[in-house]
Amino acid sequence: MYIHNQTLIMLTQKVSWWGNSLGLRLPQTLVQQVEWTEGTIVSITIEDNRLVLSPVKPKYRLEQLLENITPDMQHDEMEWGEAVGEETW
Repeated sequence: MYIHNQTLIMLTQKVSWWGNSLGLRLPQTLVQQVEWTEGTIVSITIEDNRLVLSPVKPKYRLEQLLENITPDMQHDEMEWGEAVGEETW
């Protein structure tokens, strides 16, 4: 069963040998739904005797993020008005 654009998607796939490991092919319609591409890193866990695949979010270091800043992304300081509570500038 496959219901497009909803959360219920049930497919049947055959597990096959790939070298010394068992493998499972993920249909294109399924990976498009979760926005995965080739090379997506996933964690594999077992919950209630079920395999659960979850994408691993990349971890960035501050230096990596700052390397991508261009002059277009830098803005002048904005005036927000006088302090109204206990904040200080």
